[in-house]
Amino acid sequence: MKRISLLLILSLNFFLLSAAKQEISLDSIISGTFRSVSIPEIRSMQDGRYYTCIDESGKQIIQYSYLTGKQEAVILDINNLKGVAPRRIIGYVFDFTENKMIVWGERNPIHRRSYTTEYYVYNIRRNFMEVLSENGAQRNAKFSPDGRSIAFVRGNNLFIKRLDYGTEIPVTTDGCENAVINGVPDWVYEEEFEETCAFDWSPDSKFLAYVKFNEKEVPDYSFPLFGAIRSKQNQNMYYPGYYTYKYPSAGDVNSSVSVYAFNLQTRSAKMMNLPVSEEDYIPRIRFTRNNTQLAVMTLNRAQNVFKMYFANPKSTQCKLVLTDESEKYVEPMYDAIQFSTKHFTYVSEKDGYRHLYLYGANGGLQKQLTSGKWDLTKYLGCDTINNVYYYQSTEEGPTQRSIYRIDLKGKKFKISAKSGVNEGSFNVDYSYYVQTWSDINTPQEYSICNAFGEMVRPLENNKRLRSLLSKSNYADKTFISVPAADGEMLNGWMLKPSDFDKNKKYPVLQIQYSGPDSQSALDKFDFGWEYYLAEKGYILTCVDGRSTGGRGEAFRKSTWCNLGIFETEDQVATANYLKKQSYVDGSRIGIWGWSYGGYISLMCMTDTSSVFKAGIAIGPVCDWRYYNTIYTERYMRTPKENKSGYDAGSPLLRAANLKGRLLLVHGMTDDNVRVNQSMDMTEALIQAGVQFDMQLYPTSNHSMIGKTYQLHLYNRLVDFVLRNL
Repeated sequence: MKRISLLLILSLNFFLLSAAKQEISLDSIISGTFRSVSIPEIRSMQDGRYYTCIDESGKQIIQYSYLTGKQEAVILDINNLKGVAPRRIIGYVFDFTENKMIVWGERNPIHRRSYTTEYYVYNIRRNFMEVLSENGAQRNAKFSPDGRSIAFVRGNNLFIKRLDYGTEIPVTTDGCENAVINGVPDWVYEEEFEETCAFDWSPDSKFLAYVKFNEKEVPDYSFPLFGAIRSKQNQNMYYPGYYTYKYPSAGDVNSSVSVYAFNLQTRSAKMMNLPVSEEDYIPRIRFTRNNTQLAVMTLNRAQNVFKMYFANPKSTQCKLVLTDESEKYVEPMYDAIQFSTKHFTYVSEKDGYRHLYLYGANGGLQKQLTSGKWDLTKYLGCDTINNVYYYQSTEEGPTQRSIYRIDLKGKKFKISAKSGVNEGSFNVDYSYYVQTWSDINTPQEYSICNAFGEMVRPLENNKRLRSLLSKSNYADKTFISVPAADGEMLNGWMLKPSDFDKNKKYPVLQIQYSGPDSQSALDKFDFGWEYYLAEKGYILTCVDGRSTGGRGEAFRKSTWCNLGIFETEDQVATANYLKKQSYVDGSRIGIWGWSYGGYISLMCMTDTSSVFKAGIAIGPVCDWRYYNTIYTERYMRTPKENKSGYDAGSPLLRAANLKGRLLLVHGMTDDNVRVNQSMDMTEALIQAGVQFDMQLYPTSNHSMIGKTYQLHLYNRLVDFVLRNL
């Protein structure tokens, strides 16, 4: 009797605890209630002992000790200075001497990564701040190494502000909208090479090198501007405005690019004598530690040959110092190309996996620093005093990210302690780093660690979110392995309802992105709308198919020239695997995705072996002929070279095959995956007599940023899933 009573009490307590759990609302997820708190951006100071960051109010920049966390000084206080200042500080950068700063506030976005702003120059010793230029908003303000000049772009032209004299020198004058751009990349370079600045100072501050983009022959694309983003030039509220920019689709003409070096003494520019064709790309330029060595990084149009030249800004002559080739394509890790006085580093896949290589200052290969059947996923830098190199990798498995240090003798040491995803940002002398860690069910933790990974002190452990999660009703995600049609095991996760009953059968929604070198099934915390759907009685899965990252070159490049084919097979194989599980209702399996994931949703829904009852495609590519040159041709070559591949991977051409119920969603100001793709897909479905659902967002871009849009979107998605799956 006592044992029975104890069991009853324990059961009652469990029931009461369970009953006390709060239900998760969709609005709370979308509005960020379950989003991890991050820490302010930390900038190391030159001595390595201190760092700075912006305070919560955006009014001050404060100096702290890495070791103790103690506030050491207020570097800048916009309420207590002479001159003018922005209302709130968004970003800043020191000059090398740390006597001056460039500060900026409100930003006006241009594309995904670029923006204009009003920059301010702050003299720390004088406690005085002034505007950088009174002639209009600027982009990419950058100190010269001697701190006496600042280069910036305005209106497609490059300028230099001479701080000693207060004068503004035009470096170029031929910049023109949709024609010529100096010092910043065109749209497709920014989108696909992930770069917003195309100029650099020589170490002695005597030369400013820059890339010139001539995009006159690149095809135009225009989209209408409605509502709040209606063109300011159009005062008639009953007509839309229009935004026009240069968008090269696969096989189209790209910008022609050239590299110049401007001599501050003579105030003249010379074009570098690069042995490249008109169709070659120049994704990066960067000075080495040598005043006469401007590193110019190039790719041929097919993107299977990467070359780096050292250009002399005085003579304009160029020397080839590095070549990396692949039968399929090369994707350099540009941030991993770092220069010291004696060496430079480069990450290559030449042995089948991404690894770190060390080259001499003039280009001779000296050593392969890392090796093994795993990928280096991020190069974190080098302690040049001790010749120790730091990197992040998949050595514990594709779903994991760990941080290591390795020396020139190959002695390696793992400095991250926990399984999951570990990220690191080092100070200037590599004595400390900020570590970010989470796993699939634990929110992010931030801490200061020393060079051997030993915690110096915690920064943020998301205690508030952990407490909230402990009081909320949801289940943990678990990792799964799913066999592809050819037997290859694929990594993924599964989320079940918190009241899961193995004797019941549940509908399933497959979440995926599936793009080349992407990973969605990582051991990293992310709390999205899938948790709400799980509590509505759905099982959610996410499986990374072929071409996704962390598994070496062969797996990553298996879809080359055949985008969409193998990824679709792997999602269909996942659905067939799930159908065999006793707790899955095989007649109620759906799929959803955004961007590349939206494309794969369409491919799956139009596949002849489709097993999906419903699907959602947001901002999808509908035919690769529409998408941009750099991304598409890297993986598919041009339409002329690979017509069969483009045809086979086109949902547009097989719209009549669509089975199940489709929700097609697109933002009408999407400058990335253009909305005309979804419009042509719509027409193809109508002509085929196929019924479907559609949701357009007239003032949203590819990301559909903004709480109002996000709430509307996800409520629409949930309603579609509840009605059709």
